[in-house]
Amino acid sequence: MRRNHLTRVSSGCLLCLLSLLAGCGFNMASHDMQAKYERTVQLSAALARGSLFAAETYDGFITINGADVGDCNLTATIFARASTEENARKLAEKTKVRLERFGHKLTLKVDKPILWRNQFVGVGLDAQVPCQTNLELVAHNGAIGIASMASRINATTYNGDATVEELSGSAVLTTHNGSITCKEISGVARPTTYNGSIRIYCSEAARSACDISAATFNGGIEFAAPPDFSATVEASTQNGSVNAELPIAISSSELKGTIGTGQGKLHLETHNGSISIKQ
Repeated sequence: MRRNHLTRVSSGCLLCLLSLLAGCGFNMASHDMQAKYERTVQLSAALARGSLFAAETYDGFITINGADVGDCNLTATIFARASTEENARKLAEKTKVRLERFGHKLTLKVDKPILWRNQFVGVGLDAQVPCQTNLELVAHNGAIGIASMASRINATTYNGDATVEELSGSAVLTTHNGSITCKEISGVARPTTYNGSIRIYCSEAARSACDISAATFNGGIEFAAPPDFSATVEASTQNGSVNAELPIAISSSELKGTIGTGQGKLHLETHNGSISIKQ
């Protein structure tokens, strides 16, 4: 099932996060932080279709799965490290996670205790929401994974990848250090990354007149067009090449023209990397 797939991805992201922190001065492998403790918190709240769900994590992943449901069901995984297992357990138990409602907005709140030297607490989120729920997500030092949504999405990661699967709404995705992957896309996508690659694969059910705009400063871009692709196309790179399986004129570093009747729009831009467009 899709939910199980993203759960496995989230677990992998958690391991990557701990490895990252080990190389960033946190000294995760030192004797002072050998002990670890993990606990989970289950939360649930009614969530009408078309409502907004917002979450922000520091040192933790966010995974969202859309479904034909009328509420938000969330599992928060709290993981702590300290000098002893007892100290790690206290840190995890002092970390509180709750859902707050204001009008049509449901927000996930995380309250951590004060952390001293050689102490660490991270919180990962795995939530199921109605597929028409709008999303505002931010992850600091963690990845974001989203699947099966038909809504508006705004997601940002600082040091983490972003993945969206089976999107039929619109998504604005930003990573500051991480790649972006969009699979089975039939809606609007606006991915931007400062250091990372971008991969966009339209679904067989996508409209021929797609609306895609992607930009990366350091990384390549790969785009797979929907059937009967029709759009104005602009693709350029400053240091790299542009390759396309399309009946359109290409120079060594730029592509510009119209496919079909030009009803949609495709804009791809990278400063350091190559661009590949596949039919």
